[in-house]
Amino acid sequence: MARIFFDATLILKWGPHPPVGIPRVETALIRQALRWKASPVDFFVVDAQGRGRTLSGPEIRYLWQLVNSELPQPVEMQERSYLARLWKVLAIMWDSPFVFGREFDRVAAVFICGGQKRRGIGFQISKTIIRLFKLAKSCLPPERPDAKDPLRDEDAICFLSSTSVHQLASARSDEPMDAATFTIMHDSIPIDFPKFVGPHHARNFARDMCWQFERSDLLVCVSEYTAGRVRHHARALGSGWIPEVVVASPGAFLKGAIAGQKPFARRRAEDRKFVLYCSTIEIRKNHILLLKVWHRLAPVLGDGLPKLILCGRWGWMYEEVAAFIAQNPEIEKHVEFRSNLTDQQLADLYRNAEFSVYPSVVEGWGLGAAECLDFGLPVLVSDAPSLVEATQGLMPTIPAHDMEAWCAAVTRACTDPEWLEQLRATIASRYRPILERDYFAAIVEHAAALHELDAPDLSAASGMAGIGTDPRDRQRSSSLAGAFEARKAT
Repeated sequence: MARIFFDATLILKWGPHPPVGIPRVETALIRQALRWKASPVDFFVVDAQGRGRTLSGPEIRYLWQLVNSELPQPVEMQERSYLARLWKVLAIMWDSPFVFGREFDRVAAVFICGGQKRRGIGFQISKTIIRLFKLAKSCLPPERPDAKDPLRDEDAICFLSSTSVHQLASARSDEPMDAATFTIMHDSIPIDFPKFVGPHHARNFARDMCWQFERSDLLVCVSEYTAGRVRHHARALGSGWIPEVVVASPGAFLKGAIAGQKPFARRRAEDRKFVLYCSTIEIRKNHILLLKVWHRLAPVLGDGLPKLILCGRWGWMYEEVAAFIAQNPEIEKHVEFRSNLTDQQLADLYRNAEFSVYPSVVEGWGLGAAECLDFGLPVLVSDAPSLVEATQGLMPTIPAHDMEAWCAAVTRACTDPEWLEQLRATIASRYRPILERDYFAAIVEHAAALHELDAPDLSAASGMAGIGTDPRDRQRSSSLAGAFEARKAT
């Protein structure tokens, strides 16, 4: 089998702070790749110009520490001074052989200024200091300018992270890649539901997806739902090359991340029972529905209504949530927002919650819902198809916009302990967790077949005549992204 190279660009740009969502999945993949001894494997990064570079021994050791949470992180230290927290962040950045990405800047700035939301003068000043430090560090000469580029190796099979796909698509290079490449398709939400993202993000996502359709040999989708959407878009695009599309569902992976860590020593004592929703606070996650449900049920259930803990980072387009809280300040007695938690703190919430809720309108997979089942926690999910997949059809499903149905389901969960026990028993007897190593094995199996598969019969697969089947016949069309966006607009 050809040598497999794993792209660690996303993980190294994310830096040493708890991963969420897509970074959680790719961290698990890289962690298992580092532990894999069955056949040769190597690691690389892709720069902003789309050039690959294999990692050195010291860089791989740093990567090992990073994915196993062995490095200092910008968390806790609330009792320390601003300067102490700033010094910790700068020390973390200095000790890294890599320059972190913008998300680390935001998380570190929130940590330094001691807030939760990504706004305010303290946040902006802290973020500016971090970026000036990054700019100074980026001026240092590279240690290995002559490192091998695995993307130019015809005997290589290269996994490309979502960050590198974005950088390669942005570089607009027509230079062919000799390696066979595969990527993970986490979702197609910015194209299918552009109202949930900004127009700039939607355009970039369409460009990146076009690049993947043109230049990838294999697209590994996280769910059957996502695979169906990806196949639909590939056929609608009408390009001369359609990559192989397969499914490998990722599981949850939080338990695997904390397996080797020391037990959490300082637990926060909860003053009352609570219900958990772990997700980035953004419009498609449907936090507004939960606020309205809790607002309606508070006078009905009284002390029988648990506190709602909304656990996650503040994202974008959450103005409706902020406005509802401002108009209904009494809701703050029943709802609490928590951000910047460690993996151990998050796991502690899963272990101690009464139940969880996940009303998201659409998902590519539903990592938070799967995490609930990993900890034996019942979760009420929306009718988004991927959430049904992530919970293996075992949990109650409620239409995402049906306020009355959500009120009824939450009321039952709060007042019917036997029902919750039945759901816990269902999880214990029927839920089949997807372990990190099993997910990695599925990815490797698909990747290993790249040099063994014949070109697929694309005319039959796509339902369109005249589509070429030569995998080297993938010339970039300058109007491709524009044509794709035009199709979506209609």
